[in-house]
Amino acid sequence: MNNISFIGMAGCGKSTIGEAVSTKLGISFVDTDLLIEEKHNLSLEEIKNKYDYKFLRTEEENIILNLNSSTQIISTGGSAVYSNNSMQHLKKFSSVIYIDTPLEIIIKRIDIGQERGLAVPKDMSVAEVYYEREPLYRKHSDFILNGSKSIDELFNDVKKIFLNE
Repeated sequence: MNNISFIGMAGCGKSTIGEAVSTKLGISFVDTDLLIEEKHNLSLEEIKNKYDYKFLRTEEENIILNLNSSTQIISTGGSAVYSNNSMQHLKKFSSVIYIDTPLEIIIKRIDIGQERGLAVPKDMSVAEVYYEREPLYRKHSDFILNGSKSIDELFNDVKKIFLNE
C-alpha cells in the first residue's frame, strides 16, 4: 500500500506536505478542499455560508468516497474524520497519516478559523474544534507525525512510510 491520506486540523500542514511529497517524488496529489471549491466555484467559507457546515461535511464525504488508489497522495479537509465511511474508504487503499500539530501553532497559522471554512457550527472556537477532533484523528490514523517539524523533516518522515524505508 503506497498511497497516503493526510488528516488533521486546518493549518496543520496537510496540503503543504502533500504538495511537497507529490512534487519531490513525482506522484499524484489531490486536496479534497480544492475539489469541493472547484465543484461549487466558491471558497469553503462561501459554501459554508451559503448552505451550512453539515453540507460541507457531506460534500467532503462524497468527494472522498469517489477517490481511489489512482491518487497516491490525498490531503483531506479537517472534518473528514467525522465520516466513518470516508475513513474506512481511505484505509482500503492508503495509509492514513495524522499531522499532529499543537493548538498554538494551528491558531497562529489560521488566525481567525471561521475564514478558513471550518465545517463546524459558527459559535465553536478553534480550540473547541481542536479538542473535539483530536481523538478522532488519533482513532483513524495509521501513523502520527509531529506537525511542529519543518516541511523537510516531515517529508523525510513521510518518505520512510511511503517507501517503507
